[in-house]
Amino acid sequence: MSALTDVLADLPPWAWAAGVAALVLLAARGARRRPRRGEVWFARVPFEDGSGSKDRPVLVLERAGRRYVVARFTSQNQSARSDYVAAPAGTPGLPKASWLSLRPTTLRRSAFRRRTGRPGSAFVRWYDDAARRPVR
Repeated sequence: MSALTDVLADLPPWAWAAGVAALVLLAARGARRRPRRGEVWFARVPFEDGSGSKDRPVLVLERAGRRYVVARFTSQNQSARSDYVAAPAGTPGLPKASWLSLRPTTLRRSAFRRRTGRPGSAFVRWYDDAARRPVR
């Protein structure tokens, strides 16, 4: 062990800096993992009219090549609309009551910012069942 300590002590400062930089890059790369089915992520979601986008939570439904099919969450009460369903209370990643759009959208990987929860595959199955119900 002392031989390793001696080698490390003899390294020039630039080698230490390079080592730290490499560790930071590895940590950042690990933090940038891909969204998975059943996870809630914050992502930049474009407005339907194409006039811009908004950072909002989304449920990842599936991966389609380099794109992801997601359902948008909103905290605005949508109980009067048939194209939204109320998310169950306590859904991981959602701090307050939310409604989930039954009209999925597709996003690029670059739209995703950070994972906020993992309700899991059972939640996606619940969503799929809600999306198949007839419109009232």
